[in-house]
Amino acid sequence: LTLNGASRRKDFGGRSMADVSRGRAEKTILFDVSKREMFTHSHGLKLLRRKLQSAYKMAANKDTLTLDRMREASLVLFAGPREKFSGAEFEAMKAYLHEGGSIFVTLGEGGETAFNTNINYLLEEFGITCNTDAVVRTVYYKYTHPK
Repeated sequence: LTLNGASRRKDFGGRSMADVSRGRAEKTILFDVSKREMFTHSHGLKLLRRKLQSAYKMAANKDTLTLDRMREASLVLFAGPREKFSGAEFEAMKAYLHEGGSIFVTLGEGGETAFNTNINYLLEEFGITCNTDAVVRTVYYKYTHPK
């Protein structure tokens, strides 16, 4: 905080407040819906979208994933893809990650086989896999702690 005479103005490293807020608004979250995702920006993730849209732009991808499309976003979100990705889509995702992009992947109980997807092909390169097990019990039991 820098004080200039009687007026107060915030110092953002030589940038004005408008520049800082404009840079924040430029960040985009891309929800992929091209692989019949279990949850989308309008179904299942609506509350998340509402919370984030005040600080980020939201977009949905309905076509084949390309590097150019992903470059428009700061984060690409896959919420339970239920179709297989092509080799070209995997190459685009790898290039996007190597350029500094971010990808968020979720799957449900049953993992890759239950969702009929091949997302582990990408995740295994980074030491991550989606297992077929569940983290918590799916039926009620008197103990709330998962075993």
